[in-house]
Amino acid sequence: MVTSEPDSVRVKTVNGQWIVRVVDGGRLTQQLYDIHAQAEIFAEEERLRLGLPGEPPAEEPVGPLRHGRSR
Repeated sequence: MVTSEPDSVRVKTVNGQWIVRVVDGGRLTQQLYDIHAQAEIFAEEERLRLGLPGEPPAEEPVGPLRHGRSR
């Protein structure tokens, strides 16, 4: 629980993947996506569901994406 945080939806990139972080009524959930567009669609659907204003898409990272796995 993150009871001190207001409802929110955020998209960010970590190690070449996209995380959508949703705070809904003090409960935190996260969804992981490989494709930026899919993360943004899910985030916008969650904002609509929660009655939050839309936000511009998260910016694509500059430079090559790093993946979390060693090869």
